[in-house]
Amino acid sequence: MHKNYDCFYTEPGLSKEINCSVCGTKCNVERNIYGPSSWVSTMAKNYSYHDIFTCPHAEEEWHKQALDLILAIEETPSKRVVQLMKLDLEDLLRENGVQI
Repeated sequence: MHKNYDCFYTEPGLSKEINCSVCGTKCNVERNIYGPSSWVSTMAKNYSYHDIFTCPHAEEEWHKQALDLILAIEETPSKRVVQLMKLDLEDLLRENGVQI
């Protein structure tokens, strides 16, 4: 899972629901979890209560491929290549039942 794409940490009760940034699916939620909310907070032993939202598809191969495409799109300087990757992303999402 990738924070702020298919996994989100919020203050307890702050968000009623969150949709996955990769596929748009409503995320599952675990509320009032006590622990770290990032790698940095783990290292600092800075624990707090928070809600965790995760996409139910995050561990599926197609979802991982879609996330990889999104991350590549964000890093690619070529507008033409980005257009092609967006088409690939749309195809992948449609093939897996995601309404675009």
